[in-house]
Amino acid sequence: MTKHQPNLVGQKVETCDVLVLGGGPGGSATATLLAEAGLKVVIVEKDRHPRFHIGESLLPHSLTLLDRLGVRERVAEIGVMKPGAEFIREDGGKTVVFNFDRALFDGPRHAYQVRRDRFDHLLFQRAQEAGAIALEETMAEVVSCDDDAAQVALRSADGSERFFEAKFLVDASGRSTVTAKRGAEKRPDPRNTSAAIFGHFRGVPRHEGARGGNIRIYLNDPGWMWQIPLSDGVTSLGLVAPRDKIGERGNSLEAFFRDRTSRNPEFARILENAEPVEPLRATGNFSYRATRAYGPSHIRVGDAYGFIDPIFSTGVHLSLTSGTQAADIVLEALNKPKQRKRLLERYDRRIERRLSFVSWFIYSIHDPAFRHLMLNPRNLLGIEQAVISLLAGDFSTDPRLRLRIGLFKAIYWIFRARGAAKVG
Repeated sequence: MTKHQPNLVGQKVETCDVLVLGGGPGGSATATLLAEAGLKVVIVEKDRHPRFHIGESLLPHSLTLLDRLGVRERVAEIGVMKPGAEFIREDGGKTVVFNFDRALFDGPRHAYQVRRDRFDHLLFQRAQEAGAIALEETMAEVVSCDDDAAQVALRSADGSERFFEAKFLVDASGRSTVTAKRGAEKRPDPRNTSAAIFGHFRGVPRHEGARGGNIRIYLNDPGWMWQIPLSDGVTSLGLVAPRDKIGERGNSLEAFFRDRTSRNPEFARILENAEPVEPLRATGNFSYRATRAYGPSHIRVGDAYGFIDPIFSTGVHLSLTSGTQAADIVLEALNKPKQRKRLLERYDRRIERRLSFVSWFIYSIHDPAFRHLMLNPRNLLGIEQAVISLLAGDFSTDPRLRLRIGLFKAIYWIFRARGAAKVG
């Protein structure tokens, strides 16, 4: 939100069915589906596409959502095929490959690595093709939100203002968390206080063949690193570590990055001849969550509700999932106003269950017992296949999946209780 305090008295107020704050994947997905349903949709983006963004690794189950949006083939054209995920031990001496074609159930067997400037722009254009009115380089301030409508003041880069009243507001503002901040509902997650340093590089070696498209996760002490192969010979590299450790970086971000990542010999090897495409970037605390995923006349999508550590590449997938589900809920709520609260509560439960399901894995990544199990997988009773399904973005409530994930957790707790786990 801006410090400018708008006054709507005497102002011309435009109307729309739905106003979407944020032109990232979640916001664009919601806007596309609502516009296709015949609603008047306005989507507001504070930047201008294409713009840099991190979070470039998609999950196989995102492809079903991209099919629904009608953009899967376009994404394939700009992406690098991703058949699996790899985890590399702290000493660089062991690599474990999880191929998505070994997932527990039938479904998409690969994903794509994408440059987010191109991917987000593609989805934003798709929303416009569907009929959404797109406003870029425009800041938004929520003036009011009650059970009947939301009023929003918009200010463009040239200083001009517009005022909208929407039957429904979709908050897809990402880490800006516009409505959560407005309602003082944003809560940091004390279980995960990671921060990150990242950038794009050239000259990073890749495996030959399909495996060269895998995301690679290098375990470190503390934290972990990512390697994501992108198009045009560019590779995304990043370091995730406790916020207090990254706070010790001093004046040179690059010197700190190279020093910390060199603790994993395999990552140090791929970085030897790598040349940065642009200066490294840093971001603060990753993890937070709003107290709920909706409010009077508004619904929260993706990072506007919550974000967790990106080690399993869940960010874009959760945004697309919540964005498509939010569109369904908004449509139903507008058609059945008396059931609005019940529908929004159902959406809230789904979002919370999904985040809780995957959060345990993310919180556990620093634990030696958990790392031991990930680096020494066994498919006893299909447990490894269930883990691969989770890595592929299958967060369903299917009892066959949930039971096996429960068994994985039980084995983890046994290892931890015995104190017998040694990463290796």
